Amino acid sequence: MKRLIFIFSILLITSFHSQGQINLEHEYSGVSAAYIKLPVAGYKYYVMDVTNNQCRLYNSDHSLWKTINLSVPANYYLYDIQFVTENLFNSDNSIEMLYVSYNYNATLDYYTYDTRIANESGQVLLSIPGGGYSNVYSAQTGSKLFVWVYNYSVSPSTVNTLVYSIPGQTATANNDYPATERILLSKAFPNPATNSVTIPYDLPNRINQAELKLYNVTGTQVKSFIIDHSFDNLVVQTSDLPAGMYLYRIEAAGFKSETYKLSINK
Repeated sequence: MKRLIFIFSILLITSFHSQGQINLEHEYSGVSAAYIKLPVAGYKYYVMDVTNNQCRLYNSDHSLWKTINLSVPANYYLYDIQFVTENLFNSDNSIEMLYVSYNYNATLDYYTYDTRIANESGQVLLSIPGGGYSNVYSAQTGSKLFVWVYNYSVSPSTVNTLVYSIPGQTATANNDYPATERILLSKAFPNPATNSVTIPYDLPNRINQAELKLYNVTGTQVKSFIIDHSFDNLVVQTSDLPAGMYLYRIEAAGFKSETYKLSINK
């Protein structure tokens, strides 16, 4: 009887470990990858290849589906692919993407950005010099693309906001709250940062106060800020932080926003 109990225990432990293990499925080497559900093509992985100025899309089994070459201005580097869609920016089902590139002026210590929307054939549908960050909002008159255009070559730096009407709409996020009631955290700029960085955010009405936290790559919290509805962005001084990669997110009332990366250069 004891032997049967021992054997049963071993089998139970083996079954538990076989079901609960974290297994490496695939590695996209040398690139940053993300996951998206396209309305027509379905779920895809996509990677940003900075070296070759490419966006590559992969099927669920990680086999290559499409390679899209992205044009960037001379002496600029691909920085971020913010949207990969099929019918957000026009009405056909070809792949389109909104991406950002940047140039760093080492002599005067400032960044210049460029935002473009291109389709899968490489045709540029929209080019916005200075565009550093974009977002899509649902409005009473249809979807709107907001592009924030920054000029860091002057002091104080300037920002302009361009608003475009677009035919499509973003997919509904898998979230317990409607879009108007989510914590919205945006990508920081400039990124990489040197002395300071601006982090845009938007708190829903249900949350009066939250905390924006900055972590190093080991998970240690290095800065924390209380935020509320008084502002829609936070300027963080980074001159006191060592160069490297950091993570930031908003936490409030048991909820967490998406986590974003921030690079600090010296």
